[in-house]
Amino acid sequence: MTFVPPPLRRPAIRLFFLLLSLLPALSFAQSKAPAKPLSEETRRANLETQLTQMEQAFLQEDFEVYADFLHPDVLRVAGGADAFAGKLRKSAEQLSAGGGKVSGLTHGAPSRIVRADRELQCTVPQTLELQQGGQARSLPTTLLAISTDGGLHWAFLDTAGKDWESVRRLVPSLSREIVLPVRQ
Repeated sequence: MTFVPPPLRRPAIRLFFLLLSLLPALSFAQSKAPAKPLSEETRRANLETQLTQMEQAFLQEDFEVYADFLHPDVLRVAGGADAFAGKLRKSAEQLSAGGGKVSGLTHGAPSRIVRADRELQCTVPQTLELQQGGQARSLPTTLLAISTDGGLHWAFLDTAGKDWESVRRLVPSLSREIVLPVRQ
């Protein structure tokens, strides 16, 4: 015999359970942005920390963690985080099978952080170091860093081979103050 609870007849009890079921959503909505705006120093420290964590994940071939740092639209276009991580893993295996390896991934100083709509944006120069067949290659690129929570968390996308308009199609809120290197 199974227990069937009696219907909730009292409006106060129904309201209590309704509010209880909404608590996770309400707490998430409130935790999206810090209560007090972060200082420029804290924003930059968060950016630096997250860039370093992302680069370490890439170097350790932890592509699932690496994908966590990417802009959601990059992952959407790639078919999701798992698909993106799988593509990176396959590329790393092909590089290794050809006798190559990634020997380094570093970044330079971020540009000035600008506000665009409800986002913070900046660019970050990054260099990928490859070793293959006794040859060393450096592949420079520029990352676009975007924060939707006042600089607490940052998401990144690689702008290599893309002009400003191409990036803007992916990120419609891209500020005109963001300067991307000339496409080569």
